[in-house]
Amino acid sequence: MNSDTTAILALMLTPGGGVVTIRRLMDIAARMGVGIADILKCSPHELTEALPSGQESLARVVAQCDEHCWGRAAGLLEATSQAGVSALRITDADYPSSLPNSLREVAPPLLFVYGALELLDTEGAAVVGAREVSEGGELLAADCAKAFAGVGATVVSGGAPGVDSAAHFAALEAGGRTVVVLPQGILTYRGPSTLMDAAEFGTAAILSEFSPDCRWQTHAAVTRNATISALSRLVCVIEPRKTGGSVRTARCALDQGKRVLVHGSRDADSPIHALHRAGAGSLLDDNGQFDATRLAELWAEPPMDTASQASLF
Repeated sequence: MNSDTTAILALMLTPGGGVVTIRRLMDIAARMGVGIADILKCSPHELTEALPSGQESLARVVAQCDEHCWGRAAGLLEATSQAGVSALRITDADYPSSLPNSLREVAPPLLFVYGALELLDTEGAAVVGAREVSEGGELLAADCAKAFAGVGATVVSGGAPGVDSAAHFAALEAGGRTVVVLPQGILTYRGPSTLMDAAEFGTAAILSEFSPDCRWQTHAAVTRNATISALSRLVCVIEPRKTGGSVRTARCALDQGKRVLVHGSRDADSPIHALHRAGAGSLLDDNGQFDATRLAELWAEPPMDTASQASLF
């Protein structure tokens, strides 16, 4: 296993080793013409000399990245390799360009992927929404996924019950492709056989940006929402709850200049109203009907102008 991959994961396992910190250390290593593993081997004096003024906190994180972190990282990478999981650094050619393009300095430095790596750099369309979805909402999610599969778009979602699962399964049933973006480590995920088999056959990819042994956590679920939208040209949000993950995905997508289409309750406290004010459009046409051709045309249009969009909240 590449020593820089081990170094990045070791930092992820270190207190204070967040995405921004790791990316800054990678930038410093690149300017020095060395790998990030070499940065972690620097003496405290050498590291202080290499760091920009005011970045002493980086030195503290490096100092805490001890043998335990390195050993744990090496063990996890061995386990992922045995499970057929690929580890992609942000500097690798297979790393999806849409993530640094949309997420900038918070693009994850390391991705773990099971399945078809090439799907990560295809044109994506997200379908997300409520776990407790109505029958009509589930059918709408499936219709969206089938429409995207019909124009060659990879359907991106979060693997949760409800809207997410309906979209993943419908995309595959229609002969399309899908990407599952996990809110947990890839070694802790036990997906349905339909998705796991599709990953083996090259029509699905299962992606995680977290340590492979990470259990489901709220912060991870929040973080992955931005990744879902970053992988997509357009985001469909179906029956969102006021504080649910699909609303956060919509907010991220709008901030990234992505087109967002929504459908759900129009009650006074529904998040649909705030989403429309922020620039989201309707998933259904003017007659209140689903139109696959209209959806495909909207997906193919250029990205929206973020400067023209209002703040979501």
